[in-house]
Amino acid sequence: MGKIIKKSIERNQIYKKINSDGNETIKNYMAEWEKKGKIIKTPFVELSKKLKDEHEFNFESKAICDYWWNILDPRLDHTPYSEEEKNYIYERANKYQENGNIQWTLLQAEMKAKFGKFRARNKLKNIWNVKKKQLEAKSSNPKKEDDNNEGESECEDELKYDKTDVEYAIEDKGKHVIQFLINKSA
Repeated sequence: MGKIIKKSIERNQIYKKINSDGNETIKNYMAEWEKKGKIIKTPFVELSKKLKDEHEFNFESKAICDYWWNILDPRLDHTPYSEEEKNYIYERANKYQENGNIQWTLLQAEMKAKFGKFRARNKLKNIWNVKKKQLEAKSSNPKKEDDNNEGESECEDELKYDKTDVEYAIEDKGKHVIQFLINKSA
């Protein structure tokens, strides 16, 4: 048998390691970048080099990119999500997933247009993934109706959801979507 090599992944937790000077450098650089009309194709690679030279921070460009788009970008709204926003995320993410992959950047733009709040993509993903796990848990442990409850359901294996769940999960089609989510993540 072959040798199994475990590769340890060192997480580049920029938000725990960077100081206010580094944050200001990132903000200033990104403001310059946007003023120039985004000429540079790889701003985060250039920014990584700049942070290393000026502040002796050694961060990967991907970590800086994620840090910018999810934490530092001044357009981001970090206020708590309303139930209306969450329900919109559930509905749109489900529709995107039916057509293939979820387009988080498009959902982010739709949220800005509809609610006037520019939200971090990771927060949108987190809200959807929490709901998806709840739906998966409910679909793996469906509540069976008693035989005494006549007329309440035409289908014996229909899943029951409380009012906080999204409407698409109530219909028969919704159950297929939930099953698809379970099979896709497995």
